[in-house]
Amino acid sequence: MPKPEKLLLLDGNSLANRAFYALRLFSTSDGVYTNAVYGFLTMLFKLLDEEQPDYVAVAFDKGRQTFRTALYEDYKATRKAPPDEFRPQLDLLREVLTALNIPWFRVENYEADDIMGTLARQAAAEGLHTLIVTGDRDALQLISDRVTVVMTKKGITETVRYDPETLKAEYGLTPSQIIDLKALMGDASDNIPGVPGVGEKTALKLLADYGTVDGVYAHLDEIKGALQAKLRENRDKAELSRTLATINLDAPVTFDREALRRREPNYPQAYALFQRLEFKSLLSRVTPPDGTVAAEALAEQAGAAQVEIVAARVVDRPGALRLSGQAPVLARMTADPGNPGRPRPVGLAMGDPPAWLEGEALADPAELLDSGARLVGHDLKPLYNWLYSQGIEPPAPAFDTALAAYLLDPSRSSYDLADLCRQHGLGELPPGDTPDLWATRASVLPELHRRMEAELAAQGVDRLYREVELPLMPILAEMEAVGVGIDPAALHEMSVELERRILQVSQEIYELAGMQFNISSPKQLGDVLFGKLGLPSGKKTKSGGYSTDAEVLEELAAAYPIAARVLDYRTLTKLKGTYVDALGQLIARDGRIHTTFAQTVAETGRLSSKDPNLQNIPIRIEEGRRIRKAFVARPGCVLLSADYSQIELRVVAHFSGDPALREAFLHDQDIHTRTAAEVFGVPMDQVTPEMRRQAKAVNFGLIYGQTDFGLARSVGISRAEARAFIETYFAKFAGVRRYMEEKKAEAREKGYVTTLDGRRRPLPEINHRVFTIRQNAERMAINTPIQGTAADLMKRAMIAVRRAMREEGLSARMILQVHDELVFECPVGEVDRLARLVRREMEGAMKLDVPLKVEVKVGPDWYSVQPYEGDRDA
Repeated sequence: MPKPEKLLLLDGNSLANRAFYALRLFSTSDGVYTNAVYGFLTMLFKLLDEEQPDYVAVAFDKGRQTFRTALYEDYKATRKAPPDEFRPQLDLLREVLTALNIPWFRVENYEADDIMGTLARQAAAEGLHTLIVTGDRDALQLISDRVTVVMTKKGITETVRYDPETLKAEYGLTPSQIIDLKALMGDASDNIPGVPGVGEKTALKLLADYGTVDGVYAHLDEIKGALQAKLRENRDKAELSRTLATINLDAPVTFDREALRRREPNYPQAYALFQRLEFKSLLSRVTPPDGTVAAEALAEQAGAAQVEIVAARVVDRPGALRLSGQAPVLARMTADPGNPGRPRPVGLAMGDPPAWLEGEALADPAELLDSGARLVGHDLKPLYNWLYSQGIEPPAPAFDTALAAYLLDPSRSSYDLADLCRQHGLGELPPGDTPDLWATRASVLPELHRRMEAELAAQGVDRLYREVELPLMPILAEMEAVGVGIDPAALHEMSVELERRILQVSQEIYELAGMQFNISSPKQLGDVLFGKLGLPSGKKTKSGGYSTDAEVLEELAAAYPIAARVLDYRTLTKLKGTYVDALGQLIARDGRIHTTFAQTVAETGRLSSKDPNLQNIPIRIEEGRRIRKAFVARPGCVLLSADYSQIELRVVAHFSGDPALREAFLHDQDIHTRTAAEVFGVPMDQVTPEMRRQAKAVNFGLIYGQTDFGLARSVGISRAEARAFIETYFAKFAGVRRYMEEKKAEAREKGYVTTLDGRRRPLPEINHRVFTIRQNAERMAINTPIQGTAADLMKRAMIAVRRAMREEGLSARMILQVHDELVFECPVGEVDRLARLVRREMEGAMKLDVPLKVEVKVGPDWYSVQPYEGDRDA
């Protein structure tokens, strides 16, 4: 017997509302809020993939006035008006659904529930099975053998599926009794009165005894005491509430198979709309099977003219065409197979004159550039990396549109050239991969450069762009090209040792458990810990199993050795698999690892890296620190590490002007000891290690918005003790609290905060009505000027150090930047000069009210570096 066809119905208001509050508030580059639409689409596409419905529709409410408000004026009267950031997104969502060819309904005088209930009833009559997706519990009354309700529970991913059996198992009710339940207990969210004084527990018991509201009133004499009086006196409210809670199955909508049949999207319209909304990760959902979208259709839908395609001269001979003057250029880069971290160009597009260089034209990079050439490009760093790797000193860049876009709006997830052209009124860049199309993209760069340069000046970040971001790019490209030496033997030795430790810890776990099992399986581990051994379980996973996440295990570790050993096992397996073994796979043919530094990712301005992610190599535990032993200097050289001391706290001292903080740094005191002395009221020489540990947690935690709850967990004290500690801290360091309040106020007024160098971070959620969202934005308002200023300082230091190294003719090379540390590969004979130079330039990179301090260390590998003071004697 064939399976019945399936109808998928979605509650538009309910799911969009859930998405709005589940996701952080975000918007397009021109300020259109889209988080609710994006979240809804995420749910929609997941349901379409998993359920494969034959028919689909979305139902929306249409205003507050319905037949229910005609019966009871106060129906839903207590609901707050939706946020201003949410309301326009419903219209936008309906526009998106239209482009996706998904029918939607919105009927005067009826709610979404009524529309879905009516369509489900009609579909059932035609033999279909209906799946209703909503967050409204009223819909449970629609459940039948042909209707299943999927209820959203948490976020946009956690749902519960209800059929008659699961509804009975969870609530002890039949679908029709959902109406009776609401009639008795009411519904605060809809302002349905119910019977005053009757809650869910009482209502469920009444229905278990008497079945329905009518049954309750038929046996009213059997109900004793105050409950009988409440029921008797409020029968009219129970009857009214039952009517209000009943979904109308005769709304003026019709299940039309052809109208509701699932169709392909209107690809050009949907693609252009998703582009406009900057839904990059969803574009594949609106790309036709042949992988193309007509550029003309894109331009028509977006309301912009298509950029005129130029005819490119194809050049495949060395020296036939060279880059000269201020040259617009785009490189199509690819990975070099078997040579990780070493990008190479497939082709090079020139915009003036329009040209495409390929093949032999790229064989000799020295033939590509005239002296005095300055490049205008988009994401130039991979091209500069390749030039450096070929022994070519690239020219100073004239402009990089990707870097400019990042500085103008650091919150964007990507900086696509086509998006920037559209945003700056240059039209639609045609998609495709031909020489003409690449040259066309290069040809728009001069005008885009002109417009973005004006925008940088208007925002007051042009100096930061010229002095920091643009000159830093070639330095990062050179660091990527140089790479860092790796000792494969050291990695192998660590891998073998970690494997031995993992086997040892595994055996200890098996002995404590009394059995062997898959320790890496959360389900098996949960069954052993909480089922077999009976450890107290704190929470469940989405699937209903035992949670064995780090938070749960850390709470158990002190009392239960097996939990501590599982944490050890996870640490060791992650070190081996994610770091030690993975590093070996990233060694290029030159025996070095070439990480990629990300300059346009962190909203604070911080640099990050990938392949490998150097910031993530754990250094708080000895096994993690030992991984640095594999990072080695080439023969005849050593590694020199220069690390800023307490850079973020020094920035706090500068911004806050707090006398106690400033004095500590001016007198070169240990800041954590000084903080402990202030808070605990003891001389600095009487501060214990435990006092200093707690003070350190506060010093770093508060600038990241840590609460008393977070502090209590991090240092192992009670919440009351943590609260008292924080209050004492702010009493002693009143300037810090003043700074925090001033930054929050500044963000509320301006909508953004800035670093000392003027770097902006927009904070659109700073005045959000939802407390948790607003609180998160307030934390960013406090922390971003601190982290961002530290980032700007590090970038200025890198530029100053590299310039001084050139001026002094040093052959040492800057190879890594991690957190507040720079690492150099330095010939042994240059150590004194480099140490002196690095210390001088880093400590003088930015003028603060407190001195900057750099700790220099030297050694044969990154793990073995030791403090170096030889430069101070020179």
